[in-house]
Amino acid sequence: MSSNSPTPPIFILGNGRSGTTLIRFMLNAHPDIYICEEVSYHFWMENFRGSFRKRLYQFFHTFSYAWLRMEPQKVLDTLPHDFGEKDFSQVYQRILQCKAAQYGKAHYGEKGPLLTEHLAKLLRDYPDARIIHMVRDPRAVVHSHYTMPWSTSSIIGANVMVRVNMERITHYGDRILAVKLEELIAHPENELRRILNYIGVAWSDNVLHHVDHLPDNDGIPFPWLMEASHRPQEKKQRWQDTLSPAWIRMTEAFNHKTMRAFGYQPLSMENEPCIAKKCWAFLSDLPQLALTGWHFACMTVQFIRLPKTDTRAFQTPLHNLNPAAWRRQPHWNQELPAPPPVQVPSQLLNENRS
Repeated sequence: MSSNSPTPPIFILGNGRSGTTLIRFMLNAHPDIYICEEVSYHFWMENFRGSFRKRLYQFFHTFSYAWLRMEPQKVLDTLPHDFGEKDFSQVYQRILQCKAAQYGKAHYGEKGPLLTEHLAKLLRDYPDARIIHMVRDPRAVVHSHYTMPWSTSSIIGANVMVRVNMERITHYGDRILAVKLEELIAHPENELRRILNYIGVAWSDNVLHHVDHLPDNDGIPFPWLMEASHRPQEKKQRWQDTLSPAWIRMTEAFNHKTMRAFGYQPLSMENEPCIAKKCWAFLSDLPQLALTGWHFACMTVQFIRLPKTDTRAFQTPLHNLNPAAWRRQPHWNQELPAPPPVQVPSQLLNENRS
C-alpha cells in the first residue's frame, strides 16, 4: 500500500494558542483544501495497547475521531483486507483524505499542536508534506496557556512547554514554512498568498473571508477553538496587562532564542524588576506547577481506568487540567458538547472481542 499521493498532506503545527486554529479556518475556506482539527491519531495509537487493529478500534472511539463526524467504514473501505501495523502511516493518510473528500476537496491534512511530538516521523513518512509552523510572541502564548482549561495554571510550566515545542520545530526549520500570527493578522493577503504558493494551490479570495466560507459541521465546537471562526479581534486580556514585569522579563529570557529568531523585541519598561522580585515570582509559582503535576497524574490514572469506548469520559478530564481557567473565562460554558456517536464496523468490533 503506497503512501504516495498526487497531493501531499498539509500539517499545521506550533504551540497551542499560536494561531493554528485561525490559519486552519482560513485555509478551509479555500475551495480545494480541507484541514482536520486535531485528529491526534499518533498520540492515541501510540498510547493504546494491543494489536494494530485493536488500537484502531479504540482510536475510533476517541473524542478526537468522533468530532470528525465520519463513519470509520469510509476509511476501512479504502484499505486492503489484511491491513495492519505496516500500514500505520497509510491509515492515517486515508483518514485525512476521506474527510477532505466529504467536502469534495483534494488537498488534505491536519492541524494540531501534538503533531510536533511526531514531526520526525511525519517528515519520514511523508517526505513531500507541506508543514506550516505558526509562530506567535512567546509572551502572548505563555499568557494564553495560563487561561486554557487543557493547559497549566503555572507560568513556569507554560514557559517550559512553549520553549520545548519551539525547539522541536525549529530543528527542522529548513523543511517548514514559518508564519508569524502577527503578520498574518496585519497583512493577511500577503501571508496567505505565500502559504498557498508553498502548498501549491491557486489563489482564492475565499481565504480572506473565511467566516463566510467555512464548511458545514466543521471542527470541534470547544469555545477556545470556535473563537477563531470569527474575524480576528483584539483580545480582552493582554499579556502586557496580565503578566507581572518580573514574569515578562523572565519569559523573554527563557524564550530568548524565539524572541531573537522571529524579531520580537523586549517590552519597554519604566522600572525594571529587580532580582528579588523575579525570585519571588518564581517561588510563588511553584505551588501552581505542583498542582499541574497533580492534575496531570489524576488525568493519567483516569485514562488508564476509563473504558476505552467512553468517548465523552475521555474528553472531560483532559479539559480540566487547569480548572482555574474556567473562572478566568466566565463567558465560556464549562459543560463541553458531547462528541457525536461513532458506529464502529462489526469487523473491528468482533476482532476487539476476540
